Amino acid sequence: MKRKLFSMTLVLIFLILISTVTSAEQFTKIGSGSEPAIDDGKVTWTNNGVIHFYDLTTKKETAVNSSAASHPAISGDKLVWLDESSGVTRLTVYDISTTSKTYITQDVDKSSIPAIYGSRIVWSANSYVYMHDISTSTQTKIADGNNPDIYANMISFDSYSTEDTPQIYVYDITTKKVIDVSQYGDNMFSHTYGDKVIWSDFYNRLGNIRMYDITTGQQTEVTTGNDKTGYDTGGSTDMNGNKIVYLKHKNLANIDSGDLYTYDIDTGKSKQLTSGNTSQTPAISGNVIVWSDSGNIYMLK
Repeated sequence: MKRKLFSMTLVLIFLILISTVTSAEQFTKIGSGSEPAIDDGKVTWTNNGVIHFYDLTTKKETAVNSSAASHPAISGDKLVWLDESSGVTRLTVYDISTTSKTYITQDVDKSSIPAIYGSRIVWSANSYVYMHDISTSTQTKIADGNNPDIYANMISFDSYSTEDTPQIYVYDITTKKVIDVSQYGDNMFSHTYGDKVIWSDFYNRLGNIRMYDITTGQQTEVTTGNDKTGYDTGGSTDMNGNKIVYLKHKNLANIDSGDLYTYDIDTGKSKQLTSGNTSQTPAISGNVIVWSDSGNIYMLK
C-alpha cells in the first residue's frame, strides 16, 4: 500500500511539473491575419490587406486605414508596408503617434519587402538594394542585391555580384564598405542584429541556417543535417538579442510553414515550441515571439 501511494505521489508530482511547463509556455492569440512583425512592445500584421497593430502594454488592437497592404515592418512608432492600393506600387510609412502617412514611390516594385530601423528603411527593387532616410527625405541605392535587412548602421542582403550562387553581404552605412560574410553556398534571406548576421543556405535540400559574427569573423552552423534528415530549415527566420527563431519543415513541398523553434546563441541549443507543421513567419523582440498560424496571430512571452 505504501509503495502504491508512493507511486501515485510520483505520478501526481510529474503531472504537476508537466502542467507547470505547459502553462509557462501558453500561446496567446492576439489577432487574425498573417505576416506579423514586432518591435518595442508593439506587434503589427496584415489581415485581408488591412494593417493592424497591437500594443502589448495596453492590450489594444488598432486597425490602420489601409488596403491592399502587405509585408508590414515596424520600428518604434514607425510602420512601413508595401502598398498596392493605387495604380502606383509604393511603400507607405505610418507614424503611430501622429497617425500621419507618407509614401515612397521611387524605385519600388511588387517585390519590395521593406525593413526598418529607426528612421531608415531598406528594400529591394529590380535586383538593387535601396535605403530611404525618413528624417532627411533622402534615398540611396546601396548595391546590387535582394532581400535586405537593417540594424543600426548595418544592412545585410543577398546578391549574385561575384558568385554563381547568391552570397550574403553586409554594408556599413558609415564607412560605405561591403563585406561577403557567407563566402560559399546558396544563400538568401538574411537578418542582422548587433554584430551578427543569419541567413538560409539552400545548397542542400530546403536549407540550413548559418550565422556570421562580424566582430570575430567566425561562421556558425545554427542548424545541421545530413542526406537522411535533410537541412529543412530554410524558411522564415528572425533574430533578436541572443535568440534566433526559425521554422523546421516536415512537408518538403512547402517551406512557408513548419514547426517553430528557438535557438540560443550562447548555449548553441534549439528548443521546439510548436508542432503540426503549420506555423509561419516568426518574429522576435526581446523575450516576445510572434507568428501566424492558420489565419491567426499568436504570441509567446
